[in-house]
Amino acid sequence: MVHLRLAVLALALTMIGVIYAQDKKPDDKPPPVKLKGPMPTYYKKLGLSDVQVQKILKIRADTRAKVDELDAKIKKLRADEREQLEKSLTPEQLKRLRELRNGDKPTEK
Repeated sequence: MVHLRLAVLALALTMIGVIYAQDKKPDDKPPPVKLKGPMPTYYKKLGLSDVQVQKILKIRADTRAKVDELDAKIKKLRADEREQLEKSLTPEQLKRLRELRNGDKPTEK
């Protein structure tokens, strides 16, 4: 009797596993996005596979993002430098500097 109960239990667990596996949906991942953009010079003439093209475009996109980030940092550093330089000037010198930057003619003293 105990063996019969264990057999029924094993059968039930097996059926639950089979039913669960059938109900499982395939992965709902979106298809990979195909990158587009310019290839480096002469790369189009190399007969690259689609996988290689996508890898190269990914590398270029990642590098462009890093370069843009560094450009922003450089721009901020230059602005900070200009601010510090201007703080070292007297009010008269700062006024004269702004005149020179705006293309105004120098005033004779």
